[in-house]
Amino acid sequence: MAEGEGVLGDGAELWLTNGSGTLTKVKGLLNVNRPNISIAKVETTDHDSNKTKTYIPGHGDVGELAATLKYEPGSPTDLLIMEHLASREKRVFKIVTPEEDGTKQEHDGTMFLMTYVPDNAPLGGVRNATLTGQPGPIDQDDVTPTPTPAP
Repeated sequence: MAEGEGVLGDGAELWLTNGSGTLTKVKGLLNVNRPNISIAKVETTDHDSNKTKTYIPGHGDVGELAATLKYEPGSPTDLLIMEHLASREKRVFKIVTPEEDGTKQEHDGTMFLMTYVPDNAPLGGVRNATLTGQPGPIDQDDVTPTPTPAP
């Protein structure tokens, strides 16, 4: 694939920490964003600014994590999320994202969960749920590529 053509999202992972402190993979993940920091602008205009507003960078704000997953009531993933949400605790989490060359990157930090909302049980359809959380700063680490077995 040539640079700039994009990367398939296949293989993305979301990991949450259970009540015992063990990182556990969320099963049935359909999509997840990697929250990034946004920098606020702080106005510094004064009477010497020649009628042009001036700014400096302000505080950073890490956006919310949003994920959609297959909803299976009572599954290990459902119970993991419900327990984390009810704990109201900031816990370690990890997102794994694939890259064009087959390597993966890990993005980790701490987060508290805010919402976990199952859909309205569509007739004849697969059930999904949405999950949101508020992370703090996120670290990024390269992960060693998994060797592809020879055919």
